[in-house]
Amino acid sequence: MSFLIHILLASSVLCTAFGRILSPDQFAKELRQNNVPEWMIPTWQCIAQHESNYNTAARNTESGDHGIFQISQIYWCSPPGTGCGVTCAAMENDDIRDDIRCAMHVYQETTRLSGNGFTAWTTYKYCH
Repeated sequence: MSFLIHILLASSVLCTAFGRILSPDQFAKELRQNNVPEWMIPTWQCIAQHESNYNTAARNTESGDHGIFQISQIYWCSPPGTGCGVTCAAMENDDIRDDIRCAMHVYQETTRLSGNGFTAWTTYKYCH
């Protein structure tokens, strides 16, 4: 019996380490829990749907984009980018708190430079 419990615990740890696919409602709930303004949530849902299909472990090896928001390694996650102060591997696990923080940072920086932070994501064209 204890062997079975150890196997179950180990498999649950492995599943969590690799990511998960969220429903749109689960994703919205996590955004709310991380203080994302309500008016932004539909746009973030649209971006996440088009970027990763809500897959927290998504990775585009051609572009170097990572996680549910497809954060670019060129500028934002390391290696090589350092804009968000987080590793690209951290963008690919099931804990999306750091992904949300980084996406909001990208949004704020892009807003500062161009007026609309969502334009940092090419899929935004499908979301407005």
